[in-house]
Amino acid sequence: MSLQRSKRPDAASHPPPTGEDWAWQDLDFFDSTARSEALLVLKDFLRDHPEATMDHDPDWLHSKCGQDKSVKIFVCHAPDGRLSGYAPFFVHPSSLSFELFGIALWEFPIRRYSMTAGPLLSPGVSAGKVLPSLFDHLWQTLGRRETLFGLGVELDSAFGRFIQQHPGLREKYQLLPSGKAYRRRLIALPASFDQYIQGLSANTRKDIRRTLRQFEQDSAITVSYRVYTAPEEVLEFLPLAQAVSDKTYQRNLLGLGICDNPETRRNLTIAAENGWMRSYLLICNQQPVAFQHGYLHGNTYYAEQTGYDPAWARKSVGTIMQIYRIRDLIDKGVARLDFLYGDNEKKRSLSNTYREERNFHLIPRKFPLGLLAYGLHGFNTVSELMGDFIERWGLKSKIRRILRQRSTNQD
Repeated sequence: MSLQRSKRPDAASHPPPTGEDWAWQDLDFFDSTARSEALLVLKDFLRDHPEATMDHDPDWLHSKCGQDKSVKIFVCHAPDGRLSGYAPFFVHPSSLSFELFGIALWEFPIRRYSMTAGPLLSPGVSAGKVLPSLFDHLWQTLGRRETLFGLGVELDSAFGRFIQQHPGLREKYQLLPSGKAYRRRLIALPASFDQYIQGLSANTRKDIRRTLRQFEQDSAITVSYRVYTAPEEVLEFLPLAQAVSDKTYQRNLLGLGICDNPETRRNLTIAAENGWMRSYLLICNQQPVAFQHGYLHGNTYYAEQTGYDPAWARKSVGTIMQIYRIRDLIDKGVARLDFLYGDNEKKRSLSNTYREERNFHLIPRKFPLGLLAYGLHGFNTVSELMGDFIERWGLKSKIRRILRQRSTNQD
């Protein structure tokens, strides 16, 4: 690849910054030729960048666009014209929610500019040098009901340190954590399944082997599982996965889960056409009992959604499905499985590495959002103190267990 390919397209129309002026520009204001060239440069940039994720891929972001959803891409070039920064945002309707124990008491509708992990910078480029101008530009352009959101921000990353410590950012934005910090669990997949098992704790190895043996040797159960990757398989996978999802506490209590609707069918079909979709279904006695849905992008598998039929919980079908998926990914030569956001006991037991992350609202100090941010900050502080009190007395897990049982027995 020549050095000219890394330089800014259409320099006559969009001259690169000079001196210390690290200007960020919106690709929406590039003409069609310059935009196409910029996207080609970005593909090279993302392919070689060690921190790039699926949510940095413009093709993936645009595949999720639909009604009221769009993508905003900002790029920054060094004084010599080389690409030095890239900041993609997925723009969608959302809300600032006043929640107590996970239940929304009041919501203020907004449009949210969401970014996963953070902007990508070229090696040697200082976040403190280039990011202030990005957030200054965004502050000037955001509307009265538009905010920023950092999803899965690694706390010890350059971006994580910037948003938590940079004094200039706090002058224009109110930084509000969304939930507590968590450990994002991953599996660095070895060359064989036996190697993976040997890397787990002794108790986990024992549990997995016992669970597999008892399940696979049960003569009362006929077992099969399928891997779905092709566009024509989406219409088969979705209704079966939703049939399982509808029985889970996530659906009945939280309204979450996989849905067989036009938007999901469209998104999964596009993903399959691009070779990203890789979803799994476990079938016992001719009935779907567990599913895993995710995407294989580059050499990383992103575990998007999971669910199992609570009537089959004693057979540990959720664990069985996890193990079948891990074995399949190892056989395929995938390097990494990413459990994505949040943490739980199952992720801890199956993973072999992690990083500390947190989600953040960056709310512009403008009316009415600036005033609302102060109220939300106070409300969240009280809510967290109440949650800590309940957890300290061992009530949180009991409440969660009761709610799960009620939600899965609603029939």
